[in-house]
Amino acid sequence: MQVVDLISAERLRTFARHTDSQARAVALHNHTLQLGASLMSLIALLELALRNSTNQRLIEDFGDALWLLPGNNAVPLKPREQQTIADATSYARRAAQSKLDEQLRANGQPVPRRPPPINVTHGQILSQTTFAFWRRLYSGEYEATLWKPSLKRVFPNKSLRRADLSKALAAIHEARNRAAHHEPIYGPKLDQAMEALDFIRTHLGARAESDDTAFKHFTRIQHLRVKMDYESYREAWSTLTLPSP
Repeated sequence: MQVVDLISAERLRTFARHTDSQARAVALHNHTLQLGASLMSLIALLELALRNSTNQRLIEDFGDALWLLPGNNAVPLKPREQQTIADATSYARRAAQSKLDEQLRANGQPVPRRPPPINVTHGQILSQTTFAFWRRLYSGEYEATLWKPSLKRVFPNKSLRRADLSKALAAIHEARNRAAHHEPIYGPKLDQAMEALDFIRTHLGARAESDDTAFKHFTRIQHLRVKMDYESYREAWSTLTLPSP
């Protein structure tokens, strides 16, 4: 079996268009995956920080520590986000049931065929929510209901525009999805993702761009790795690809 069979000719075609040999296309493919892995590490930390910072802000501003639980409606959410929470609740219940079943089997006890519904906590539901859910809370649809009364405090720099934040989150979300499926990120979309990551890292929890925030400390190593792999990737692209016509 050839390397191209392991990767697939269709997948390699993206890189073959920019190189003059299969070996160079494979090398470029692998450089792209390395960068994608670094991006996923930093994006994972960003997703955690955004989720938990936003959750805490909403709890404090709307006075409901259990706003994700069924029947709670203190936070004004649109039907799409309400459905996302319902889905996250179902996932949380299935995960909790699976864990309970494993414990029963480990103890030699029978697993019931039709177990009673499991009550899950706010935290269990929180862990099942998606990046897309939190990104949408910063969209224009929530400018009046969430951003102005609450979420702008997550990004407290008064000069920051919500639209710019939303655009950055969209670029990161797209990069996250491509990297998660081992799809190549290159060209303008890669540059946009890098700029967006720097933008969020600069502004999350910061009143001024120069603030040395907890998030900057939290992500320092991953940020350095992404920068290193990004520069390595740019050098590889310059070396391995054909000159632009």
